[in-house]
Amino acid sequence: MAKNESIVLQNAKSVAREHLPEVSPKHADCATILLFYQYIEPCWTKSEHKKALKKVIDIGKKLDITGRGRVAPEGLNCTLTGSPQNVRSFCEKLRGWNDIFHETDFKLTDGVSHSRMFKSLSIRKTNELVAYGLSGEKAPSLKKFGGTHLEASDYHKAMADRNTVIVDVRNAYETAIGSFRPPEGGAKLLDPKMRNSIEFPKWLSDKKTQEQLSGKKVLMYCTGGIRCERATALLNQMSAVDENLKPAGVYHCRGGIDRYMKTFPEGGYWNGKNYLFDRRMEQTPSVKAEGAVEEDIDSKCCLCHSKWTVYRGKFKCRNTLCGVPVIVCESCKITATKKPETLVCELCREGHKNPTALPDLVGQKRKADRLVENEATASDRNGSKKQSKVNDEEHFHGDRLFLRRLPLCSTVTKIKEALGPADVKYVHWLSDKESGAFYGSCIVQLSDDEAAQRILKRHASVGVKFEKKKIKMAQVVKKDGDDDIFSISSFAQKEYPPLGVCC
Repeated sequence: MAKNESIVLQNAKSVAREHLPEVSPKHADCATILLFYQYIEPCWTKSEHKKALKKVIDIGKKLDITGRGRVAPEGLNCTLTGSPQNVRSFCEKLRGWNDIFHETDFKLTDGVSHSRMFKSLSIRKTNELVAYGLSGEKAPSLKKFGGTHLEASDYHKAMADRNTVIVDVRNAYETAIGSFRPPEGGAKLLDPKMRNSIEFPKWLSDKKTQEQLSGKKVLMYCTGGIRCERATALLNQMSAVDENLKPAGVYHCRGGIDRYMKTFPEGGYWNGKNYLFDRRMEQTPSVKAEGAVEEDIDSKCCLCHSKWTVYRGKFKCRNTLCGVPVIVCESCKITATKKPETLVCELCREGHKNPTALPDLVGQKRKADRLVENEATASDRNGSKKQSKVNDEEHFHGDRLFLRRLPLCSTVTKIKEALGPADVKYVHWLSDKESGAFYGSCIVQLSDDEAAQRILKRHASVGVKFEKKKIKMAQVVKKDGDDDIFSISSFAQKEYPPLGVCC
């Protein structure tokens, strides 16, 4: 990314629990595309699932919404179109129907041509939102094991870290026309080369994959974020029960490529096109020249092998067990239509095969859940005496955490990396009263109460590591008469702890 590239920070923010953006007058007569998903945990019952399907269809029809959606016991996933105001009304109707949709990150794209709108509304009743084969008992808990969300701007910064790997959890045919390209000396990109999402659990459980992830910060990304929710939870669940798989934090970009591209309109570290499942077909950085976008892409026509970067005509690989979309250039369309048996995708052409061994997902989930429950029980037992004195949440600082067992070489930057760059505001180093030396503890002020609870849940499920060792953390108790250490005039943020000795 060029040093002077523009960043639209307001586009990096989720609209969850926020007012939806106003419609610009210049887009009032255009169409709007809405992408969103919302997981439900615990899952809807059969009757709730049925009612949810009916409700979404009813709201959509009343507001002349078109598009496609899936309603599963685990939640809702939709790509919809309509007038700017009607699409926003649809979102508000969902919020009014069920409070869980206040947590939804509705991704709105205004100013779209009416020709890009879906012609009708199709909302399907399904068992799973993404075809990972992780429905029901196999589904890893997002509340217990979900990865840490990073806003697009923070995700961008994280890609420059050398001790990081980036995992594209999309299918290989999507990756063919666009992917992240981390900066030189930064993260390493891993492409699982999947034909479909059901291959991901197999790829993730492979020993070669796990060797590349252990000890590294893992960043995942997909089109809009929905696949990363399950993918990060699956990795954290696996690491909870496997001593040989210990990533140094698992993160994903809130809002996916869609929000990243809107935050970095010149592209940032993104190269090429974002494959879409609506009538736009692909998304490109809004102010990047078309020629520059094309130059970034290496995809070719599957017949003549000349450079071509668009999927048109719904052509698919001839192999029965594959059948993924393939690229056919304008000159080869007639041949592709008359002789579909000649179409072969790049993975089949190179003979690529993904791991075939499927892990025991049910047994793994049960074991991970027990570990979390046992740790929570032990934590409750050890803290029962203290809790008897303070038994109400209002006696805690909701936005603060007490950390201990930190190494002497700790820094504010390293703490932000361990907890989440976007979540940490300030760090107050604690020192010995007599010597004034740092003794491995600090108090961290987070961006809000939700961030603190999210970090505590991660700590309870898989632990938070600092310099490859798990640290201890707890909520900070409020005491009558105490001064607020972060608001007194003498507080000044220091990168290093007092009199710390560098390891």
